[in-house]
Amino acid sequence: MSIGDDLQSGRLANVDTALWVRESTIAAGAAAGTRAIDIAPWAGVACRIYPDRGLDIGQAWYRGQPLAWVSQVGEAPPLKTLHGTAWSDAFGGGLMTTCGLRNVGMPSEGHGLHGTYSHLPAHDVEVSRRVDSAEWVARISGTIWDRDSPEFALDRTIELHAERGLLEVEDTITNHGDVPGLAPMLYHFNFGYPLWAPPAQLEIPVVSTTARDPASEVALGNWRRPPPVEAAPERVLEHDVGTLDYGWARIVNNEIGVVLRLSWDRSTLPRLNQWLDPNPNMAVLGIEPANCSTRGRAADRERGILPILEPGESRTTRVVVEAYPTAA
Repeated sequence: MSIGDDLQSGRLANVDTALWVRESTIAAGAAAGTRAIDIAPWAGVACRIYPDRGLDIGQAWYRGQPLAWVSQVGEAPPLKTLHGTAWSDAFGGGLMTTCGLRNVGMPSEGHGLHGTYSHLPAHDVEVSRRVDSAEWVARISGTIWDRDSPEFALDRTIELHAERGLLEVEDTITNHGDVPGLAPMLYHFNFGYPLWAPPAQLEIPVVSTTARDPASEVALGNWRRPPPVEAAPERVLEHDVGTLDYGWARIVNNEIGVVLRLSWDRSTLPRLNQWLDPNPNMAVLGIEPANCSTRGRAADRERGILPILEPGESRTTRVVVEAYPTAA
């Protein structure tokens, strides 16, 4: 029976039992005073969302197993200035950190590492629950205005399902200005222990792979498995997944009994980077669908591949996280 059936029958008195959603203000720690939205579904993906960090997603769990990598920074408030590589000082990891909207990757043309998006507040935040085809769904939405270019707005919607491990993110970015504007964007999905630990295996339908730099070439032959924890440079690879309409990556860990599948619409996110950092207290895997490179806007400008939005133009991007048991 579904949750809806159980509510109607009287077996379930309150939908909070199956899909608990709460808005709050963090009371202690570095992020004290910032907003949080916590979602705990019956059999789905539980997570914490940060309205003051662009509705990005922090820690997440599926059936009690952590899915996301969380850095030593942990929960942190947004930074007011983001020159150079300051972005890293407040990078807590989490399931999803959004990079953009004016720069992605290395500091470039006066814009800092990975842009400002994850340090922008969401406005007009709405939290609701509804029944969709006899299934309860939590919906969180809000609008994020780009402080570097106030005419750019991103409308984000996140939906989580109560009875299955499904989390969907849909973003629509619009240029409300009178001139064309640059709009690079990257979704920084972060996975760590215990999901990304032996005997985990990463599956991606790869056609070819390119290393970002010589230090990354060591990962060309063994990117599918967690590397040994060791003091070593980070590795960044770009994967070509051919002509798929939807790209996908899947992490399978039979020891904890969880599969995580990430998919994205390649019509607006045609590129895919993989980040591996084997250092102690890191041991992280990043899967990063994007519409640009990670070399910064000057490098993409030189190659003629900068994403641009014309006046009045909108672009919609969609990413989906699915978690399920390995036996499923």
